[in-house]
Amino acid sequence: MYTQEQLELLEKLEVLQKERKLTQNGVAELVGVSKSALSQARTGKLEKTQKFFDTLAGYFEVKEKAKLTYSELKYVPTSISEHIYNVISLCQIKGGLAVVVGDAGIGKSKAIQKFTTDNPTSSFSITVNPCFSNIKSMLKLIANTIGAVPKRSSDELWLSIADKLTDGTVLIFDEAQHLNMKTIEVLRSFSDYFNDRHQTLGICFIGNIEIIERFDSKKFEQIINRTKQSPVFHKSDITHDDIKKIFPILEAENMEKEIDYLYKVTQTEQALRGAINLFSNAYDNENITYEGLAAMADYMGIKV
Repeated sequence: MYTQEQLELLEKLEVLQKERKLTQNGVAELVGVSKSALSQARTGKLEKTQKFFDTLAGYFEVKEKAKLTYSELKYVPTSISEHIYNVISLCQIKGGLAVVVGDAGIGKSKAIQKFTTDNPTSSFSITVNPCFSNIKSMLKLIANTIGAVPKRSSDELWLSIADKLTDGTVLIFDEAQHLNMKTIEVLRSFSDYFNDRHQTLGICFIGNIEIIERFDSKKFEQIINRTKQSPVFHKSDITHDDIKKIFPILEAENMEKEIDYLYKVTQTEQALRGAINLFSNAYDNENITYEGLAAMADYMGIKV
């Protein structure tokens, strides 16, 4: 009942599901079709096929186009990202608190992603935003992240989370500057709970300069005393060697002028993230020479 093109779309969907190791419901959600429609399509019982297959075709068309654009390296061991990775690792090993502070766009989140990928069963990354700044909302987010049983009250949530967490685990809170002081105290209490039982639980806060201002206040002297690591990173810590690692095509072609230009971009408010975005756009524009980078920077409003 399906055309050859429609059968090919279903086959692509099958391959995608296997590659991503998704359930049928998971792959349906990923591509934007209803679970019931996918089930009916696979059994040959789908009556209204036009919208379903148009959605599949649109999804795979976008993905094919994406393959033609610049693909950023998943992780590069830069001087900053490796240091942050090691801080998280030490926090996991020793337990207790750690604080990493850094300018926006210097690779903090990349280090977190790499660590949780390397330690999938003993580390959890939780990205904070203003919606989750208070205690109960944060506890709900943690419970959802680690698979703890959801509860209605804050105290029951806390106990459910403590029961789910295990010795040797580390919780990493990215964008932690959004946390308020009371929530930080509650998160610290999980570490204390494990320490009292002669076990370790690491709590690692990672964010911009605002978070260290909170930890430096007198009200948080106790937290500071328990903090084993508090490094602060700035754009100025980015090196030329980091640029060579991030853009190996430039290193391979000995494009020192271009490397130096991108380094200068990292020292602006754009930081490393801005340099990557600039190179990506220049690459897609098929001109990664100094002139191409400079023209793209001008187009993007980046002042070097």
